[in-house]
Parts: sequence; C-alpha cells; structure tokens
Amino acid sequence: MSSGIKRVEKGVTNVNLLEEIQNYWNHRYTGYSKVNEKELEGTQRESWKQQLQRLLPANQNVKVLDIGTGPGFFTIILEELGYTTITGIDVSNNMLEVAKENIQKYGKGHSSIQLMKMDAQNLDFKPESFDIIVSRNLTWNLEKPQQAYSEWLKVLKPNGTLLIFDANWYAFLQNESLEKEFEKKRQKAVEEKLEDYWQGEGIDEEKMDWIVQQLPLTYQQRPQWDIDYFSSLEGISVETEENFGDLVWDYEEQLNYGATPMFCIKIVKGDK
Repeated sequence: MSSGIKRVEKGVTNVNLLEEIQNYWNHRYTGYSKVNEKELEGTQRESWKQQLQRLLPANQNVKVLDIGTGPGFFTIILEELGYTTITGIDVSNNMLEVAKENIQKYGKGHSSIQLMKMDAQNLDFKPESFDIIVSRNLTWNLEKPQQAYSEWLKVLKPNGTLLIFDANWYAFLQNESLEKEFEKKRQKAVEEKLEDYWQGEGIDEEKMDWIVQQLPLTYQQRPQWDIDYFSSLEGISVETEENFGDLVWDYEEQLNYGATPMFCIKIVKGDK
C-alpha cells in the first residue's frame, strides 16, 4: 500500500494557501464528520470526557472557545461536561454546517453554543475574552502557527487554560522508518477489515499531500517546537503529555494514527 506522497518543492508562488486549505476541508467535511460521529457513538466519548475533566479547571461557569471546531466534537463533549457558554470557530462553512447538525443530534441542548466562521490565525474577539481555549488536530494545518498561538493567548484571560491536542501528522515525509511503520499499520487495518482513515469520502490525497508540504510544521519536530515557543514567553506555564492517544483512541484509531502519536499541551496564562 502506498501513501501516495509526492515529494515536491516546498516553495509555491501565486497561491493563497489559506484558501486551498479552506477548500480542501469544505470538500472533506462529510467524511471527517463521520469519523467524529464514530467517536461520539463509541468509547472515545467517555474517554475524552474523563481526560478533559482531569485537565480543565473545575469551574464550569466560564467562557470556552473551541478553535477549529470542525464537526463540533469538542463543543458536544464540553456541553456534556456542564460548560454553558461555548463558542466554536472554523474556517470552513461546511464544517460549521455539519457541526450544527451534530450538536443537534448528539448534544444535550442545555448550553449556549455559538458557531462562527473565523480564521484561527486572525481572531475577531476582544482581548481576554475566554477562560478556556481548546483545539484538536488543527495547528499542524496552519500556515502561520506562531501567529495563531499569539492570537490564542491574546484572547485568553489571565489564569486561563489553553489545551492543544495535535500530532506530527505527515511526519513520515521526512522519515523513511516512520513511513514504513505508517504503511505497516495501515495494511494491518485493511487486513483486519477496519476502516482506513487515510482514504475515503472527501479525501483528496494528492491535494492534501501538496498542502502539507507547504506547511511549516511538517518540517518541525513536535511537540518540542510548541514547547520552545511557549517557553520563550513570560508568564506562561507549559505542561506536555506525549502518547496521549493511548488514553482516548480505540483499537481502530491506534492502527490508523499510531505512527503519528497524539500529544497534549496544557498552557496556563499567568496574571498580568
């Protein structure tokens, strides 16, 4: 089985990368939502609830921002945990539409969830607007991740918590042994008649292969890159957990994502 990766030159001219990324996810939204729906209907829902309860402050009467909400997975989990004021943003209109459907289907309807179209790298909120910010599987897909992190910290209140869940997606572009492990796990998923998350509805492998080679974090080792950035800032507390997927993934996800382990970064913003 081939990953389909075509190693091309990183430099590109006359291309709006944000538009390319937006168009990709506007096309990918249905298939990606189905992956999220499997999580909401499986054991992962309870696993994520337990981990977020462990990582987040106990006070639920706070304002929460879900950056890159996608199909609304975190907004649904956070609502179920008792948070009552939640804002989810995404750059994809189609993702926001399917998020609305998923919130109606899987949510409790007890909270105020607001969905907004917005670029994670250019937030349109007043400074210090949110007590909690969460993000999953987003930073790797940003053209300007350092700018994004700066924006996120700007809208986070003093003593607020930022949780980032991500992975070295497509790290096998730079590592042949990792690519072999990636292919081995994909093949095992196929042999066991499990879903291959790297193919399917809405996935344009050639387009995504091209996009990831334009993104700066494709060429960085994470979470060390993130740790270095946050550690360079004053008044910021940084904690990391690697192999976080072991706590929340089911067996099918372990096979699909095991070659790119998920990590968690917990940031607490100090007082002024």
